[in-house]
Amino acid sequence: MKLIDTRLIHQAKSSQLSLGLTIFLGFLDCLFTVIQAWFFSQLSEGVFLGGIDLQGSIPRLSLLLLLFMGRAGVKWASEISAKHVALDVKTSLREKLYAHIQKFGPLYVRGERTGELINTATEGIEALDAYFSEYLPQLVLAALVPVTFLFFIFPLDRLSGLVLLLTAPLIPIFMVLIGERADGITKRQWRTLSRMSAHFLDVLQGLPTLKLFGRSRAQINVIRQVSEQFRARTMGVLRVAFLSALVLEMVATLCTAIVAVEIGLRLLYGRLDFGQALFVLMLAPEFYLPLRLLGARFHAGVTGVTAAGRIFEIIGIRALDSELMGDQVAGKEVLFPDDPTTDQPIIFDSVSYTYPDGRIALKNITFTIEP
Repeated sequence: MKLIDTRLIHQAKSSQLSLGLTIFLGFLDCLFTVIQAWFFSQLSEGVFLGGIDLQGSIPRLSLLLLLFMGRAGVKWASEISAKHVALDVKTSLREKLYAHIQKFGPLYVRGERTGELINTATEGIEALDAYFSEYLPQLVLAALVPVTFLFFIFPLDRLSGLVLLLTAPLIPIFMVLIGERADGITKRQWRTLSRMSAHFLDVLQGLPTLKLFGRSRAQINVIRQVSEQFRARTMGVLRVAFLSALVLEMVATLCTAIVAVEIGLRLLYGRLDFGQALFVLMLAPEFYLPLRLLGARFHAGVTGVTAAGRIFEIIGIRALDSELMGDQVAGKEVLFPDDPTTDQPIIFDSVSYTYPDGRIALKNITFTIEP
């Protein structure tokens, strides 16, 4: 499953400042986590082993409170920045999509199902929100944050750092294995949604004709079947998403448990200081958290890329202006007034028009458009 779509990355260039800010704030949250864990471990060691009383621990507790508040503020700012990236990209893509559909005009729309186009322009664009606000920044942070944690852990405890380094690839491996299945069912679910939207709009537009021939009731069962099919596909996507989350949580929990066991044994035999052991133990779950979040947001990335495929398919169509406008028009003449401000008519004299596929739209038409 290819989730690094260069076309989507290109769309994010217009918001690269906000995207960079989102990643920087995520990295800053990582540093806050390290400092917070260090102060908490040192404070705990001082209270339990160093004899520090409540009065002596108040300054350190106040500093911890400031760190908690700072980390919350960084997370809030990161979410705002990420939403700004997604909003800019969605607005840009929506404008391009509408402009292309308007440029092609009725000739293009006649060859498509209106409901499917509407679904692409609405739900398809909105599906990219999670891709740009969640998945794309998390993809960078999943590589950056664990390396940063290892930079602080290795000088204090090489064995724990080695365990973290060796167990970290397990989460991406399981994510990719489950992602192969998620890719297929997400594409099927998106196609089902597009067909359902198209069919429902077609039924609404053709309702007078269906009423006229007494076939309106028959469409109730058809819509029910299509809706049931979409429900089944959606539940399939949810099952895979929950299964993926369960597997990644189990892997992360087992890996954290391995670190906790080896730290506990060495602490029991006096081969590791309490403060260092608590510091590494507090960072172990945080080490796997970016990888787990990446796995959870992987499905949002799959949905976004699936929707983007249809969006870029429409945007990538080249308008055949010469074929649609100039080369296929034949006739004696079309007389336009020399001065548009004068009250002169527009005269079509024996004009014919043929589509590129050979269909004849107009043949020897003569008429006058009065002012």
